[in-house]
Amino acid sequence: MGAARSLDADWKKAYYRFQAEELHQGASASYVSKTGVTIIGAITSGSFFDSMDDRSSRLMALLGKQKGVFLLSADESFDYKIQFEWDDLRRWEITKMDGRSGIPEGM
Repeated sequence: MGAARSLDADWKKAYYRFQAEELHQGASASYVSKTGVTIIGAITSGSFFDSMDDRSSRLMALLGKQKGVFLLSADESFDYKIQFEWDDLRRWEITKMDGRSGIPEGM
């Protein structure tokens, strides 16, 4: 939420997706504002991803999971939802590639 607010004061909804596999982990994020959907870049927002990825890794370890995906969704009122998926590691992908919207797939 802080990352979205620092990038665009008029954000409405933000998404953070974390994926862990046995030998790899990664994250993606986006937010929705009046101007559309924006992907949060890992290079321009490196400290955000470093912090969130560390917390996400610890959460997965606390849950006893080596692989899985979770999606954190939050709105401007700070209402949030966390969803977990342990089998389909492609669930809720956040991308604008191939004409996709930047909103997590299936939302």
